Amino acid sequence: MSVVRSVYSLRRRLVLLLIGVVALLWSVSALVAFRTAHAEADELFDAQLVQVAETLLAIVAASEDGHVADEMAEHQHAYQLPMAFQAWQRETDGRWRLLVRSSEMPALPATGGPGFDEHDLHGELWRFFTVDHDHSDYRVIVGHNHGARYRLAGEIALHLLLPILIGLPLMALGIWAVVGRALRPVDAVARAVGGLDARHLAPVNVPGPLPAEIAPLVSSLDALVGRVTEVLDNERRFTADAAHELRTPLAALKIQAQVARRTLDDSARGHALDQVLSGVDRMTHLVAQLLTLARLDPDAGATTAEGVALIELTELAEAVCSVLTPQALRREQTLELEAGAGLRLCGNRWWLEVMLRNLVDNALRYTPAGGHVLVSLDADTRSMRVADDGPGIARELRQKMLTRFARGADTEADGCGLGLSIVARIAEISGASLSFEDGLARPDGGAGLAVVVRFPET
Repeated sequence: MSVVRSVYSLRRRLVLLLIGVVALLWSVSALVAFRTAHAEADELFDAQLVQVAETLLAIVAASEDGHVADEMAEHQHAYQLPMAFQAWQRETDGRWRLLVRSSEMPALPATGGPGFDEHDLHGELWRFFTVDHDHSDYRVIVGHNHGARYRLAGEIALHLLLPILIGLPLMALGIWAVVGRALRPVDAVARAVGGLDARHLAPVNVPGPLPAEIAPLVSSLDALVGRVTEVLDNERRFTADAAHELRTPLAALKIQAQVARRTLDDSARGHALDQVLSGVDRMTHLVAQLLTLARLDPDAGATTAEGVALIELTELAEAVCSVLTPQALRREQTLELEAGAGLRLCGNRWWLEVMLRNLVDNALRYTPAGGHVLVSLDADTRSMRVADDGPGIARELRQKMLTRFARGADTEADGCGLGLSIVARIAEISGASLSFEDGLARPDGGAGLAVVVRFPET
């Protein structure tokens, strides 16, 4: 089942993000530049207001009334400043008489005191500076609209940031090219992964060095390819072994069925049918073991808490031994359980049941009639031991018995060689350890086989 994923261009996203960051920084810089320029403009215009006001006051004090306006106009033209002004003279009765006012100057009373002052006139903000003559009753008020300050600050900020604004598209093109070059290793990895053959998986081969950000991805892909290759190889071997193991009993069943069909002797026909039933039982057991392995293999990485619970192993062992006791009685074998209370494990109940059942079943199958099988549980060592007095297995061959379809020297036993491999698999995914020891003593002086499973601390 394919998963539909949304696809986006990493290159385009990186370019947009970088341009967005640059634009944001540009905006912040523009704001800072404007505020700085506005503060500088305020200081500049305030200094000019003071200078012009003092100059005009000197002109007013030194001029005759008839020449005041002309000299004011000359002063304004000489400085070429967008300033408005007005001059006052105090009468003997204390009232102020307007001497002159520029055309831009709004009507403003002379009642204020010397210094800077701001007024909102007709929706516009004006800044004024008032100065009085020390030895005469003259007053000059000079001011201008705040809009001039904003315009000057804007012009300064624009001149400072205009190169950045013009260069932003060029910057975008440069970032696009640089990001594309930086992403070439990603494209190379994508081509290498796309070129992998599902039938012959191999590590991702990317020529040249890899960036530190891409190397872990390639390493993870190589590890994944290795695990997949191992799983596929195991499945191929398992399929081949299973086909081989199924082919022989199926051929035997066919032969016995043909004998039962062709023979006229009732006794021979009954014997052939008994062999067919026995073969069916073996096939059923083999198929059950194969299904168990097929179920265990996908669970190899199932280390999650799904299905995990606190299990009383003594109760589980009693249940398994009671199920297998009829099998032991049919073979005139003794199945014994030695267990005390207190051995509790945190694990998957189905896994543990399959493990113990396979250990006991394997011991019963390979132990001759009249033999003895002992199941021991030890809470102190957190171990489970299944021992028998059967033929045993040579020490150098014991580890080989953990592989699939491996069988001991007793080839007459009706086992299929999967029991111990199932046990080993469950021990692996449960975090337990598996070992072989000498089993119960035989009358001939030898010893059978004992399989010991030790569980980790919970």
